[in-house]
Amino acid sequence: MDTITSVSGLVRYVETTLYEGLHLFRGQRRDKELLPKIGRDRFLSPHFLDEERRLLDDFKIRSKPYLDSSKRTDWDWLAIAQHNGMATRLLDWTDNPLAALWFAVRERAEEGSHAVLWVFHVPKQDAVTDQEKTHPFKGKRTKVFRPKHLTHTIVAQGGWFTVHKYMENKKRFIPFEKIAAYKGCRERLVIPADKFYELKAQLNRVGINDSSMFPGLRGLCDYLNWIHLPQLAVPRFPRTSAGR
Repeated sequence: MDTITSVSGLVRYVETTLYEGLHLFRGQRRDKELLPKIGRDRFLSPHFLDEERRLLDDFKIRSKPYLDSSKRTDWDWLAIAQHNGMATRLLDWTDNPLAALWFAVRERAEEGSHAVLWVFHVPKQDAVTDQEKTHPFKGKRTKVFRPKHLTHTIVAQGGWFTVHKYMENKKRFIPFEKIAAYKGCRERLVIPADKFYELKAQLNRVGINDSSMFPGLRGLCDYLNWIHLPQLAVPRFPRTSAGR
């Protein structure tokens, strides 16, 4: 399958193509590089690793008034920061293909553009299994981890992350689609721009919409805007889980 034109078509692809193992999905309104936010050129500097660590440490201190007193690992802190819009080395994915499709078509298509849905067949050895004994900044390669149920949106969106390796010798991150080790583990499906509205309506009929993806009053209000006042339906949330 190279093109998605209906929800039923995506479901058939999943049922007939994806069998055992872990498969993750990421929807993007534009066909662009798969880089974490902090990996984009404007955030990189000669002292990137030191600045990245200071950024996370500052978040830990300043966010405490807004969080409960639970004990957290650095993986937890990074996941919370990512889901609240901070630039991190995490890239959002989901184990729900319909959620990924929704993030791809959630906003209006750009003129002359199309959306994409990435499928990642995760090698078993590349899943982080012991978050208590490892640190997200010290990995030897890009890996995958499932965050704890730290926020309502992580739960609702079936959130997973890739945690990307910073290449010190090259002073940059490698886009996910160019990582040689994952060459046979990824697929790219195209979503035509003229199918956005129809796909979003189909997803709504199976319960995938602003209200379900962003639990709470703001998500509900965005959903009601879309239903009753589509001309005012401008998303107010960061693109989390499968579409940042």
